[in-house]
Formats: sequence, C-alpha cells, structure tokens
Amino acid sequence: MTISSANHRSSFLALDLSGTGAPRSWAGSGDSESEAFIMGRLAGLASLADKGGVDLITLGSTFRLGSGRRRDDWLDGALAASRLGRHTSNLTVAASVPLGVTDVAHVASAVASVHKATAGRAAWQVEGGSRPLSARAVEGVIGALAAPRVSRRTGRDVSTRAAQVVVTVREPLDLELAAARADVARIRVATLDEAVAARAAIRQAAADWGRDADEIRVLVDVRTVLGADDEGARARADLLAILDDESESGTDTSLLAFVGTSAGLAELWQEWVAAGAADGFTVIPASVPTDVLAVVTELVGELTARGLRGAVERQAPVAPRKRVAAAHGARRRVAVGV
Repeated sequence: MTISSANHRSSFLALDLSGTGAPRSWAGSGDSESEAFIMGRLAGLASLADKGGVDLITLGSTFRLGSGRRRDDWLDGALAASRLGRHTSNLTVAASVPLGVTDVAHVASAVASVHKATAGRAAWQVEGGSRPLSARAVEGVIGALAAPRVSRRTGRDVSTRAAQVVVTVREPLDLELAAARADVARIRVATLDEAVAARAAIRQAAADWGRDADEIRVLVDVRTVLGADDEGARARADLLAILDDESESGTDTSLLAFVGTSAGLAELWQEWVAAGAADGFTVIPASVPTDVLAVVTELVGELTARGLRGAVERQAPVAPRKRVAAAHGARRRVAVGV
C-alpha cells in the first residue's frame, strides 16, 4: 500500500473535552457554583493541553456548564471556548454551535465571538448525526465568518484569518460538506480498513471540488483508556464501564476504542498514519483528568519519538485558502441534501 501524504507532515493531535461538562444529573439544578467548578476544571485541562503540544480541543453539542440558569444552554460550548482564550495561546478551540436551534446569523455571531476571544484560534464544529444538515445553512455560516470586516472607527479592513471548520462525518452529506468546506474532518470508524476507505473518499471528493486534498486533515475518533501497563488499563476500563453507565461511547461499536499504554496507542497511531488511514486522531478521554494527563505527559512524547510529531509545528488546523471558490461548488453538489 502506498504511504499517504500524511507522513510528510506532523501528525495532528486533537483532544475532545466534551466529557468535562456537567453530567446529566446536574441539568436544571440551578446551582450557580457548578458552572464555576466545570469552567475551572476545563480551563486547567485546556492550559495543560496547550502547553503539552495538543493542536486542537473540541467541545461538542453535549457539553454543558450545568448551572441551569440559561434557556440557551446549547451555547455553553461556545461560552466556555471563549473563556479558554485566556488560558491558552497556541491550540485551536472548536465549539459546536448547532444549526436548527437558532438562525444562521446567531450561529455565525457566536463563532465569531469565540474567534475574537481566542485571538483568531477558533473553529466551528459542524455536527450532523441524526439531524440532517442543511448545506445552505452551513454555507451561510461559513460565508458570514469569512466576510470582510471593516472598522467603524477607521474604515479599514480589519479581517483576520477566518475561523476554522471542523466537520464530524456521520452521513454521506457530512462527507460532502467536509470535502468541500472542512479544515478538519472527524470520522468515526472501528477498523483500519474502514478508516482507509473513509479518508480516501473524503480526499477524492475534495479533489472533485478542486481543492488540494492536503488542506483537510482527517482525524479518527478514538475513545482512550491509558494506564502504566495493559493490565492496569484494562482494570480501569472495567471500572469505568460500571461507573459510566450513561456514556454512549462505552458501548458504541462504531467507535474505535483503545485500552492500553501510551506506547501502545502510539504504535497504533503510527500504523494507521502509515497506512493512509488518518492524518491524526481525536482522543476522547474515557476518564478526566487521568487520561488527559497521560496524553500530555506520555503520549505526546511517544509520538515525537516515532517522528509523528514535530516540536516546531504549533499551528492551527490548515488555514482556509479557497473557501469562497469552494462555496459555489458545494451549493451545486450538496444542494440535494437541503
């Protein structure tokens, strides 16, 4: 098998911190202190990840701060991401602001606020899943984020690089949107062959749009339990399975799961990247903060030792370059899903 172009650049490391949010049992509790607790823990983990070399952290649509004081709690991810601007300086912060709950303008405004608060390090995570995405609405948000900004005071163009776009690929339409518009595509697969096929499909579709396929980083989601040795990791996984009975990812056979040491995960990582199955991974820690700490203090070093990470590459996901041109193709080809 031909080694993919993923080997010619630093492998990408993302960390899904959606699990740091309030548990479902806290919903509507009205406890004003819960938000401060959740935000404090998240800020500490984000700062650790930033200093440790993580490229991207994500907060999905399920993330909640838990205070129960706002009716618009679907904005909790964006609110938390904005606050993380003070605690990070390198990594990109992606938040899911769901379409369908509010209009395109409000979604774009929320993402733009995160982008400003993080000094140009924001990303919008587009999630489809059971709710079909409207290609027209997605294009509306992306177009608004990329629109020129003129200072009211000076009249000058003060535009910065547009916020990044992260697309979670679950359905065929998601794949088309990722190919046409994403800087990062997250795929959920369970086997190496599935990942190879999915990444190839995204790259081919991107080429069909006239994009350079290397503009998109395809990341495989992996739910991770890390331990000092395999036996210890398995023991932790068994305990988590008992305690975490609300977690869908614990029983989801479509999601890659890894239980073992950081060295073992790095070996799997190297195998998948070499096979053209991924440009990197989105680590979903099964236990916070234990697995987050292991990622930063152990996994990053293991990846670096294998040549999968470069110490000098501390940049955001690939900057959008042909976003405006690609928009027209996306509307033509994806409109059937509107």
